[in-house]
Amino acid sequence: MKILSSLLLLCVLIPIQAKQPNILFIAVDDLRPELGSYGSRAVTPNIDKFAKSALQFDRAYCNQAVCGASRVSLMTGLYPEFTKERTYHVTDWRKRWAGVTTLNQHFKANGYTTIGLGKVYHGSGGAGVDPDNWTTWDKPSQGKEYANPESFEAQKQAQATRPPRKRGKHRGPSTEASKAGDDFHHDGQRAKLGSEYIQKLSKEKKPFFLAVGFTKPHLPFIAPEKYWKLYQRKDFSMPQNLGVPPGYPDYARNRFAGEIHAYSDVPLKDPPSQFSPELNHRLIHGYHASVSYTDRNIGELLKALEKSGKADNTIVVLWADHGWKLGDHGSWCKHTNFECDTRVPLIIRHPGICNAQGKTSALTELIDLYPTLCDLCGLETPKHVQGTSFRTVLEDPKTSHRDSAYSSYPHSGHQQRLIGHSIRTSQHRYTEWWSEKTDKVMDRVLTDIEADPEELTSVQGNPELEAKLSKELRKRVQASRKSGVPLESLRKGL
Repeated sequence: MKILSSLLLLCVLIPIQAKQPNILFIAVDDLRPELGSYGSRAVTPNIDKFAKSALQFDRAYCNQAVCGASRVSLMTGLYPEFTKERTYHVTDWRKRWAGVTTLNQHFKANGYTTIGLGKVYHGSGGAGVDPDNWTTWDKPSQGKEYANPESFEAQKQAQATRPPRKRGKHRGPSTEASKAGDDFHHDGQRAKLGSEYIQKLSKEKKPFFLAVGFTKPHLPFIAPEKYWKLYQRKDFSMPQNLGVPPGYPDYARNRFAGEIHAYSDVPLKDPPSQFSPELNHRLIHGYHASVSYTDRNIGELLKALEKSGKADNTIVVLWADHGWKLGDHGSWCKHTNFECDTRVPLIIRHPGICNAQGKTSALTELIDLYPTLCDLCGLETPKHVQGTSFRTVLEDPKTSHRDSAYSSYPHSGHQQRLIGHSIRTSQHRYTEWWSEKTDKVMDRVLTDIEADPEELTSVQGNPELEAKLSKELRKRVQASRKSGVPLESLRKGL
């Protein structure tokens, strides 16, 4: 309550910060809104406490439900439909987009000390993290994934006995109740290093932009034992929406979640809907344990910020790159246009805006973060950026921001590559799958998310509503293909 009270007092005394604010930018991988503040059973006391002093966005959406594409979109301010950067592991995107000014690059050019570490872009090192355009891109020298000997043995056996994978090597088990401490694992080390940077940066005169990316709850679900013990496995069950809505094309439902089949204890042939009850429940338990471990690590950063004395002039942004299926629609992972894949947690604390507290139902997209942070920090937004600032929502959480939130995802169907284009309105989710070459609509489905949040059914026999939403969707797709800067200048840096 101490930090909440001080921030409330600050709002009264300083309605808008006169001094350029710092940014603490916290990214989390594969985190659906599975947090206590969003009504989940997840044990997340640090994030819940943070949310009470911040504004929680209950209708925030990614622009493509896969790590690499979502993160590049957010950090460049460009839709995947514009850049065609749609893969999970985008490492060479900077070669194709030499003229794009990234979010970190823009803040650095405007006098900020910019520090990045962990999973902000896809991966934690290499060309894909835009290393040349940070003041410092850092990587903890320590930190491990598996901790228990039996996990390493399982990994060794899988690599020796399983058929070769198309992408990467076979891994150890999909879950581990680690016998190690918090700081043993990668994310614990990132929390430690991020906290050290906060203390260091707080002593400098220049404003800072510190981005810290946490990998969990990405697979494998590894967390120290104490976070597993926060839950009883018997309390978990598979969701009700094990099927797909009528009319949803089979090719677009992630029939074989290849990502999860890399792990030694996951069957290679069985679809996820046919996993054993033991595996299903252990995966859900492990996901929640990983969420609680991530909550601990985020709490370390927030405590360091409070201790530094800079909380009263630091905007804190907590976001996830996309949602995740926990058995929903007979699958795991992401990679579709479903609501549970595209909806993300987004919580922002701005100590200088009094009304930026509570919850808002305003529709927002991750691509809007770039222009919003520019707006809040008094920086001119680069002309190429396609998102729209939602500062007005922070100032009045009851106001609206968008008529629809747009996302896309590529699929293979009808013997050709298709793009699933999807919009979320205040009531509905409407998706069309277009031929990538001709834009011909191959399939479509409409669901009433407010009445059917788990997408068990679809809306049938309402051609007028479909026509209306189809028109809105086409408008959104056409807008996503345009930028305020010529394509060639973004590609070549002319």
